[in-house]
Amino acid sequence: MTAPGSLIAPWEVEGRRLAPLLDGVSAVVVAANDPSVAVSVAIGVARAHGQRRRVAIADLIGESPAIEALLTGDDPHGIADSFLYGVSLNKIARPMQGADNVFLMPSGTESVDHQDVYANDRWRRLAAGFHQVGALLIVVARPQVAGFAELCGYIGSVMPVGETAFPAPPGIPLIAPPAPPPPPAAEPVEAPRRESKARAREAAQQDESSRTRRLWVLLILLAAIAVAVGALWPQIVERLPAPLAALVTGAQPAPDSTAVVVPPTPMNVAPPADSLQRDSLGNVIGDSSRLDSTATDSVAALPAPTVANPADSAASARYAVYFATANTRAAAMPDPKVRALEAVALSPVMEGTEQWFRVTVGAAAERSEAEALLTRLRNEKVIGSGSIVSVPLAFRIETKVTTPLVPTRLAALATRGVIAYALRQTDGSATIYTGAYESPSQAIPLAESLRAAGVAPVLVYRTGRAF
Repeated sequence: MTAPGSLIAPWEVEGRRLAPLLDGVSAVVVAANDPSVAVSVAIGVARAHGQRRRVAIADLIGESPAIEALLTGDDPHGIADSFLYGVSLNKIARPMQGADNVFLMPSGTESVDHQDVYANDRWRRLAAGFHQVGALLIVVARPQVAGFAELCGYIGSVMPVGETAFPAPPGIPLIAPPAPPPPPAAEPVEAPRRESKARAREAAQQDESSRTRRLWVLLILLAAIAVAVGALWPQIVERLPAPLAALVTGAQPAPDSTAVVVPPTPMNVAPPADSLQRDSLGNVIGDSSRLDSTATDSVAALPAPTVANPADSAASARYAVYFATANTRAAAMPDPKVRALEAVALSPVMEGTEQWFRVTVGAAAERSEAEALLTRLRNEKVIGSGSIVSVPLAFRIETKVTTPLVPTRLAALATRGVIAYALRQTDGSATIYTGAYESPSQAIPLAESLRAAGVAPVLVYRTGRAF
């Protein structure tokens, strides 16, 4: 809050100072040992970023006074009601007083500082939705709550603030606030000293040739530095961070591949236009692609497909890298760089009444192989944070495909709306799959889409290695 005399006003000012650190970020956890500090910093960041993009603050502190004071309306619902009971995120997001581009998601009618809310996988999809539209999600949280590390992993980055430190979750990108600039040190004032006649005479007798010689040495040194910089310029630019290199060279930076969400596997099965609802955040918080109630009821009533090869469970290529989630089919279209990754699986999944499109990369029987893939994708700047997921099930499209025919088969399926991938089997042939799921019930929407496209949905434990 910014009322005159408020004790937390300085921390809101600190949030405005730190706001530029989040210019390239779409979701962040702001945390401090003192919850009021974290909330005030988040409000300061939100006010600064709200001048150029949409921002939402999620209160995982629990009825934060600073956030409650800025709410508009009297609806008591919030994060707890949405995550625990299915209340729409559209309903709980409310504009913040005095900031038209900033929205608040209060804690709600029940406690939020527990693992069921903090470690909820829904945060990952919510963060992906903000990334998709270039908005900023700020989650204010307590680092002492169980599930804090999982929350930071789903959101993708954490900014610790306050005067006392807390253990940061390992492996999570840390946005470390720089120390405020120190006040300029007062220069000591010395009493003027009168030069002695001898020193004045010595200075007056300084040889002009000595000054000229020093000037030439300086010019030669500068010329040598210029030649060295010119020769090493390509290597220097290559080592610079991408945004700084683009600024120096005047080139447009390459798009961040984590901004690309891969298309869903299902065919042209889309919710009716009248069932699409836009929230007050302009589709930021992900309810715009929910199925209509009839479609949802029909999917829920369908039996889960039977796994055709239960004996292959132990040998399944279950581990993959979670890449992204999109909440609309149009937003889930891939670019060539993403499609070139190994075993890209595009899976529609239902969350309550909402349909999402999840993207995973890779297929490995050992977790260590998936972790190595995740490390490589991070090092190559293909993915931001990412995580390892277990998705052993997929729909088998074709078996015994020879290696030269794999690209042709995948292209033919793509023309029918099926985005598939191939895994090499022990006999050298390839098996073609689509989707990647944790359980048979989760695969129901894709099974119906395949039937509609004339493809028999055979659910199996996927086996083999990625090409």
